[in-house]
Amino acid sequence: MPFDNLLRQRAIERYRVSDEEIAGHLQAGKHDIDFASSIAGQDLDWAFTIAYNGILQTSLAFMYQKGYRPTGEAKHYNTFRFLAEALPHEYAARISLLQRLRAKRNQAVYRSRGIVSAREATDMIAFSMQFYEEILGLMPRDIVRMARGDEEEDRS
Repeated sequence: MPFDNLLRQRAIERYRVSDEEIAGHLQAGKHDIDFASSIAGQDLDWAFTIAYNGILQTSLAFMYQKGYRPTGEAKHYNTFRFLAEALPHEYAARISLLQRLRAKRNQAVYRSRGIVSAREATDMIAFSMQFYEEILGLMPRDIVRMARGDEEEDRS
């Protein structure tokens, strides 16, 4: 059965949500990524953190669509562990990067301000935009249409 190890470790659990809720997480992810881009010139730490949250919302949408959610204390960590098993092998380097970005985000939020460079913030925003589009490409069309407000219909 898929994800047996993660289920056994109680890192994830089966969970069902509506397509509308999944689309809502995709919308939140896109909003956060766009907002991070808009504030990058004002606050690098928060731009990085908000772009990270956009990735997390996008990842949760994917996870929910597959019928699971993270559990336990390390929900962000477990979300990315799920992605490592659920996404095709060619995503392995990106998942490894996500775990490093998670650690950097934790430092920026919980330890000290001013640790994110302009390059790190810019790279994070670019990566989050790319990751969002890649995950969108793996989602069912009806959910993508809802997340984009039906603008996808014209391209079908």
